[in-house]
Amino acid sequence: MQEISFINQVSRLALAFLNNLAFLPIVLAIGIVIGILLAIVRFHKVPVLSQLATIFVEVIRGSPFLMIVFVIYFGLPYLGIKFDSIQTAIIVLSITSTAYLSEVFRSGLLAVDKGQYEASDALGLNFYKKYTLVILPQVMKITMPSIVGQIVMTIKDTSIVSLVGVVEIVRTSRQIMQLTHRPLEAFGIVACFFILVCYPLISFSKRLEKRNER
Repeated sequence: MQEISFINQVSRLALAFLNNLAFLPIVLAIGIVIGILLAIVRFHKVPVLSQLATIFVEVIRGSPFLMIVFVIYFGLPYLGIKFDSIQTAIIVLSITSTAYLSEVFRSGLLAVDKGQYEASDALGLNFYKKYTLVILPQVMKITMPSIVGQIVMTIKDTSIVSLVGVVEIVRTSRQIMQLTHRPLEAFGIVACFFILVCYPLISFSKRLEKRNER
């Protein structure tokens, strides 16, 4: 058993947790942009594309996250498509975020009053201006609590990618635990980091929900 001070454990795990959080910007950017596009396609029931988008969303939402990781990292190489651990993490997290956010945005589109769509058409706004100036700002306001909730889910999901070799907080905690043989200490620190980040976001999401109910 190797002795590692508590402060050393906290510092090592803090640095590893930054790797978890580093995935967020690109994953959320991809999830929001593609999620909005898929939601609009499904909302307007574009032939073929809407059916394909629905299949994608339902398959991803109905599949275990771990299975998606293994398919991307271990399954695709059999087809000649290979990604390293970081690429796999970004792809898998982006795919799941896109699927869930797409459903969130579609619900937002349905929640916008039909008069807003009709008023935009009456003003002669083209499709792009109608959505960017009128519809999407309202959708973002309506769905913001759910978007924040998805951010929390994404943060928690980053722990799964340790299984394909990404050096993040859970993988680092296992390494520390193997050296110190004190699993409660290592995993307790991990839990604290996730709580410190996720709990404020959850509270913020609840406040947004209450504000939207007014």
